[in-house]
Order: sequence, then C-alpha cells, then structure tokens
Amino acid sequence: YIIFFVMEVFKMSEYELFAIKYADRDAKANDHFYGHPDPHEDYSMPMDYFIWVAKSENQTIVIDVGFNEEVAEKRNRNFIKSPVELLKEIGIEPETVDYVIITHLHYDHIGNLSHFPNAKYIIQEKELSFWTGKYAGKPHFKSHVEKEDILYLVDQNFSNRVIFVDGNVEVFPGVHLYLVGGHSPGLQMVKVNTPKGNVLLTSDAAHFYKNINEERPFIIVVDLPAMYDGFDLIKKLEKECVHIVPGHDPMVIELFQSPNSKLQDLVVKIE
Repeated sequence: YIIFFVMEVFKMSEYELFAIKYADRDAKANDHFYGHPDPHEDYSMPMDYFIWVAKSENQTIVIDVGFNEEVAEKRNRNFIKSPVELLKEIGIEPETVDYVIITHLHYDHIGNLSHFPNAKYIIQEKELSFWTGKYAGKPHFKSHVEKEDILYLVDQNFSNRVIFVDGNVEVFPGVHLYLVGGHSPGLQMVKVNTPKGNVLLTSDAAHFYKNINEERPFIIVVDLPAMYDGFDLIKKLEKECVHIVPGHDPMVIELFQSPNSKLQDLVVKIE
C-alpha cells in the first residue's frame, strides 16, 4: 500500500505541457538587445507571443494569458487567434482552469484574466507591489502595461482570488516558481515536471535562446545585474531539465510537435 501511494503521488506531479502561440510581430535583432544598436544586427528577428498550459489528472494550470485583439491593434502586433479560443482547441475550457500563474504584469501576459472566472491567480508579491507603487506611472514603465489589466488584478485581490508568493517556491508538487526579476521587478520562471522530465519556462527572463546562449540582455530592463543573475540561474537549472523554453522565440514552434495538424504552427506539446 505504501509503494502504491508513493507512485500515485509521483504520477499526480506530472503534467502535459503545451506552448500556445497566439500572436507575433516582425522585428529586427536591433529591436531586442540592450545597449546601443549594432549595425551588423540589422537583420530580421521576429518575435512570437505565447501562453502555456500544464494539465494533470487533477488540475489545469494556465501560465500567462496573453493579450486581446484590441491591444494587438493598439500596439501593432499581428493577432493570430485568441489564446482563450486556442485553449479550447486542445480541450481546455477556461471555466475549468484551476490556477493562472502570472509570470509578470506586462501587457502581453495578463490581458485575458477575466476569461478564467474560477481560477486563482498566482503572482510574486514583489511584482504586484511594484505596479501599484510610485514608479509604475513613470513613462519608462507604464508603456509596458495596460492600466485596466493591473486594476482588474487589484480588484480580484479583494475577492481573495490572488495568491501571493515570495521568492522560490514549489507551489504544487511538480511545479516550481523562481523569482528572477531583471526584466520586471517580480518576474518569475516556472519549472514543470512532465512525464519525460522537468521543463523550465523562462518567460521573459530569456525572450530568445540567444539571450541565454550569448548572455545578451533583452532591451527592456529594470535591473541589469538581476537579468544576468537570471541567465546564471537558467544555466544552473538546465542540469535538471530536459528542455529550456524561452518566452518569445519562434524556435519553440519549430522544435516541438503540434498535437494535431489543425494546430500546426500554433500549439506544440513540450516533451
């Protein structure tokens, strides 16, 4: 009986993990990297926009929720399809989602929170504190968020739907959060245990594989040393992971397989 129980617990800690591309934009390499533009990097380097979902036998966790079509038009992004609708394409109704892990509060990560009426939102306390604090309205910062998204999350906190974490924590068996900051004050990465091993979703601690491999910071920075520390942590965690998945790299769609041909180039299963 003891052996059976241990095996059941282990099984419950494994998740099917999907990356869902809902938008993209044309850009050049010079648009992405911190520091002065390099004339040798005036080449095309598109950016994809993702959400992720981890599903076990017992619960469904969505990791970030993307933006909507209105925001896409406002910010000149190519909106492919609502990430909420794409979740439905893989059999996940938003009403059945138990938790939404919010990696940080930039506009492309929290624009559809209201579509998950029964979920609780998990966020680093440091992140929400910053975006409700004295610097949030400064021009350098406020351009990266949509005010209505922040206000929605604050309102939901008064309904006891926000779960705050502080630092590195195993929030569920098989799901670890790592506070890295750098790109945003309370940015967190998510490590998910899948049947084939751990997968690290870096979110915007590394937008592209190039950020990690060349230790090149992304252009949007609140704390440069913290961003470098994030790269170091990614490399450390790489030893215990089967995959490292950056937050915006089109290579993610190329490296993994779609669950069916209808979702080709939009949804991939990370395994």
